[in-house]
This record gives sequence, C-alpha cells and structure tokens, in this order.
Amino acid sequence: MNWTDFLTFAAYAALGLLSLVLWWVIYDLVITPGQPIMEAVFGRNPNLAVSLDILGGLLALGILNYSIIAGPELDSLVVDLEATALTLLGTIVLLALLRLGIGAFLRMWFRESRDAHGHIITINNELFRQRNLATGLFSTGCYLILVAGLVEEDLLNISEYRWEAMFNMLGVWVLGIVILFLHSWLFLGFGGRNHILHECFHDNNPAAAWSMLGLVGGMLLLNNVLLDTLESGQHMFNLWELWAFLLACLASVMVARLVLQLVLLGLSGINLRRELVDRDNPAWGVLDGGLIFVLFLILIAVLR
Repeated sequence: MNWTDFLTFAAYAALGLLSLVLWWVIYDLVITPGQPIMEAVFGRNPNLAVSLDILGGLLALGILNYSIIAGPELDSLVVDLEATALTLLGTIVLLALLRLGIGAFLRMWFRESRDAHGHIITINNELFRQRNLATGLFSTGCYLILVAGLVEEDLLNISEYRWEAMFNMLGVWVLGIVILFLHSWLFLGFGGRNHILHECFHDNNPAAAWSMLGLVGGMLLLNNVLLDTLESGQHMFNLWELWAFLLACLASVMVARLVLQLVLLGLSGINLRRELVDRDNPAWGVLDGGLIFVLFLILIAVLR
C-alpha cells in the first residue's frame, strides 16, 4: 500500500471527469445540435436510448484511460498526465467524427427508407424521437471498436514497437467490421432483411443489438489478450495464424451456443433465433449478449 497512490488516483480521476464533461459538451453542441439533451436525460420522461449513446462514449474514454494508467510509466506523473490529456482529447475528437460518420453512413445506406414507425431513418431521429435502444447500443459497439484499436497504438513509442502498434490498431478496426458482418451472418441469418443495420435502425430491435454487443466485447477482449503475446515484428497483418485462431475461437463459442439452442428447442420448443429476430425479444437479447461474453471470458481464462 502506497499512500501516494491516492494522489495519483485523484489526478487521473480529475482528468477523467474533465474528459467526460468535454464529451458531454461536444455531444450536445456538435453531434446533436438543437436536440434536447438535458430533457432527454433529466426530464420527466428520460430517454434511455440517448443515455446509452452517451454512455458508449464514456465507456470508451474510461477504457482508454485505464489502459494508459496501467501501461508503462513515463518520466514523471506530470508528463504522464500531459500525455494522457492529449490522448483523451484526441480520442474525444475521433469519437465525435465516428458518431457523425455513422449518421452520414446511415443516410447513404437507407436513403429515403422509413423505419417500422413510418419515419425517415436518421440516427438522431431514432434516438430522440423513436427512443430506439438498438441505435444507442449499436453506436456503443462502434465506440468500443474504435477505442479497442486506440488501446493498441503507441504514439510515444514507449514500447519501441510503433509500427507494429499502428498495424495492430488498424487490424482491430478491420476485425470490428468483420465481427459486425459475422454477427449478421451467423447470429441473425444474413440476407436482405436480417442484418444488424436493418434490425437496429428499421425494426428497432434491441435484442439483436445486445447480442451484437456481447460478441463485439468478447472478440475484442480475446484479441487484446492474444496481441499481448506477439513478439517483435509481429502484427495483425503479417500473422494469418492469429486470424485463423480468432475464427476457431468464434467457432467454439458458436458451437457452445448452438448446443444451448438445440437443448432449449428440444426441451421446451423455444427457438432462440426466432426470439432474437422475429419476436425482437430484448430479454433474450440481453441474456444472449451476456452468454456470448461469458463464453469468451471462459475461453480467455483457459488460454491464459
């Protein structure tokens, strides 16, 4: 026990709180200008969808802050705090650009399409008017993919693996996109309708989003553990064995989940895919996401 740890905690906590306040301000003034943020969070009828969207950014900043504190120390606490502040500031900018990019992508993807309630699909409409939980959960998954890549970056070249770190950052982002595709294909049944964008923004289906979030979290955590075992010169773009192993781990989790699905179908007639996609059952969606994440935790513990 070192009493100076409390001083260090106070310094990093203050920096963390300032970054959260800055994220709130940018979210209010830049990402959702003209939208009633205060009313959505503190009004008589609070909007959980908006809170989830904001929470995703807070979690991303918290994860990055943790990774910095837990990483190698620099020359002094002051230098550490300066580097952390600049990193968090840059991350807030990237989070804002990502959120704006998601909105622009949705406008191009859906064009003039309308959601299940007959309204033009835009991300702010889904959040503030439709109170669509799936939208907040989807953006949270994207925030986590972004920060999972940033965790691997080494701008200050502390570990002296700057180029490997950069390739790993890009590799994590590619992996995140692959995960979203695989979730649509393996869990929802890929097709004209049953992909994650349709479920989250057209059908307002939080069940699919919860399931996706569990898969994203589990795969990214597993990949982070595997990247820690790489040697000098190795990174995600010159090590096909890493991708093969990730797919093998995903297949193992899929088999375990399929066994559960078959058991429930045989004993009670419950079709888990139907619960997830056709009934839009958020109760099962939460459990499915949690089940997937727990299976990955068990797999990570075994690998260690």
